[in-house]
Amino acid sequence: MAAQDNQISEWIQQLDHSEGEVRQAARHNLAQTGSAAVPALISALNDSSETLRWEAAKTLWEIRDPAAVDPLIKILADDDSVRWVAGSALIAMPHQSVPPLLHALIKDTARIRDGACFVLHHLASDDEELRKPLTPVVEALMSLDSSLRVPVEAEKALASLPK
Repeated sequence: MAAQDNQISEWIQQLDHSEGEVRQAARHNLAQTGSAAVPALISALNDSSETLRWEAAKTLWEIRDPAAVDPLIKILADDDSVRWVAGSALIAMPHQSVPPLLHALIKDTARIRDGACFVLHHLASDDEELRKPLTPVVEALMSLDSSLRVPVEAEKALASLPK
């Protein structure tokens, strides 16, 4: 296990390499490792390097482990391109990501509004089953009074999600 942990740590470091081919190979290796790499990738989401955070989010997108949902939701608050990669990862796991994302919107709409709007808009557009519950939340996120409307619409959406 220690050997695998050391290898994962080495690949995580390579995600911040200046050469794209090195980063891509490390991302591929981490994705192939799967869930065993998820804790280290989640930790990497907190790094100061935007490149490392972006690559970690991209790798989590490829792995699609539900354990990454809450950390990816937190990254939706980032001001940089990492937010959009995290959003795409959440879109790839709709049934795991929608309930926690709606709960996050109920608690703190402003912090993650843009990223959440990106995710929920895509899911409402692409998933017939999610269209009806999510469309009012997306409309509320785009409204001028989103801080008031979003928590109410998110609660309604949670109650009407397919079981």
